[in-house]
Amino acid sequence: MSLHQKFFASLPLLSASESGAQDVLRYRGQIYDEEDGRMNVESHYLDYKHTFDFGTTLGLRVAIDTLSGQTPTGTHANLDDTNWLFQQISDERTVQVVTLEHEIDDYSLSFEYAHSEETDYLSNAIAVSLSREIFDKNTTISGGLSYAFDQVVRTPFTTITSDQDKDSFDLSFGVSQLLGPNTVLDFNLGYGNSSGYLSDPYRRISQTKTILVETPVGAFPVTDTFDYPENRPDSIDRWVAKISAKHYFEPIEGALHGSYRLFNNSNSITGHTFEIKWIQEINDQLNLSPYFRYYRQSGSDFYYSALTDTGIEGHGRIDSQGPYYSSDYRLAAMDAITYGLQLSYSPIDDLTIDLQLERYEMSGRDSSTPDIFFPSANVVSLGLQWSF
Repeated sequence: MSLHQKFFASLPLLSASESGAQDVLRYRGQIYDEEDGRMNVESHYLDYKHTFDFGTTLGLRVAIDTLSGQTPTGTHANLDDTNWLFQQISDERTVQVVTLEHEIDDYSLSFEYAHSEETDYLSNAIAVSLSREIFDKNTTISGGLSYAFDQVVRTPFTTITSDQDKDSFDLSFGVSQLLGPNTVLDFNLGYGNSSGYLSDPYRRISQTKTILVETPVGAFPVTDTFDYPENRPDSIDRWVAKISAKHYFEPIEGALHGSYRLFNNSNSITGHTFEIKWIQEINDQLNLSPYFRYYRQSGSDFYYSALTDTGIEGHGRIDSQGPYYSSDYRLAAMDAITYGLQLSYSPIDDLTIDLQLERYEMSGRDSSTPDIFFPSANVVSLGLQWSF
């Protein structure tokens, strides 16, 4: 199958309906390895799809993520704000997903249920979506709704004393327009809300201050460092808009994908993502795809690397009542770049091998967050797909 034939597939590896096969079995393994002894995540995904003669596709997924390494706790050593503390962690997450898709004339309806479980987090989610092709199949409109019922589980290492609930829902709307035989333009909008316990149960924040200690001979000032659990609001709204385009250049048998994504939430974080990808057909069996992604975000209005000299008094509560504060570096103003190369090889018609090499680098944009918080990582993934 040539690159031009694959051009309108949304993924490098085709689904059952796109390939014309009744069954598709896909495996992907990935290693995400941060430098300097930070986090290492090993992931395995196994997908199976079967398309019935009456137009319904059943999809099953099983995934296992194993993570280990160290991550910043958000605190520093006593009276030393240059010595930031890290915590060694390890965990395993298992995921099961069931998907049903059905096509009737120009309509496509899908339903999905997902369950994931790890030591300190349980999640159950459902999603439904509907799409329709109009104008001689040159335009596709789609919409979706998802709802997640999550639970943050207490462990001996968390700041919570009992299990906490977290609920999320998301709405999406999209339009895909064929502009010509070789060009597609996509536009998507989304809104979501999460409510309940939204803090990180492991993360704390330091504050160095002077207090008066009463003794039998009087009160004496003592300067010390105190650590408090982080405290975030119990509700957050988020909005996203994305526009993307694909164009196939016939003379050189290559395709260009480009996109821009705008993200904003009620914690005052605004994020911009630019991505560009080139897919080059080497021959009928081999494609090479270099890509680059740039992300920039503003900082949350309640992010602080420490509470010292902020005018905010740490209170130690986790009741989602103000004042709010978090030392999670992922809420800081930052930049991130991702670049890599993907290789897709089909030794025979029904088998595709996919190899991806990726580099990820994150950096902060404020003077208060230590550079050591922001990781750099190498990512390697290998995928196999068999259609039968």
